[in-house]
Amino acid sequence: MENLIAYLDESLVPLENKIQEYLEVEKEIRLLEVKILTLQNKAAAADEPEQPDHQPSAGTEETEAGEHQQRMNKLLERYQELQQEVINMLPEKNKFVEINLGYGPSMVGYFTVDLETHQELPEPVLRVVH
Repeated sequence: MENLIAYLDESLVPLENKIQEYLEVEKEIRLLEVKILTLQNKAAAADEPEQPDHQPSAGTEETEAGEHQQRMNKLLERYQELQQEVINMLPEKNKFVEINLGYGPSMVGYFTVDLETHQELPEPVLRVVH
């Protein structure tokens, strides 16, 4: 019989912690993308000539957008670093490893081959199923 609690193995804790950090950075990137798009939409709306009543200062929005873009660049760098660290921690590629992210078994794997078609992927993919 297969060991149904293998994902609770103590040796997987460092990998689990790294995955948690990876997922947190991924979440921050998504939230920041929304902020950047919102600022871009506000700037585009302010450029329209039909709104003479409301003229927000374009300089502040540009400054804020620049700060968000710098933060995004840092987050993307960190995201890539974490991705590489996770890949290096995985015991093998093209196979899922069960881990515990706090709410039952989750899986993580690094794939160079599509699991369904068995064809080489154009770019290797880190998959986290949680």
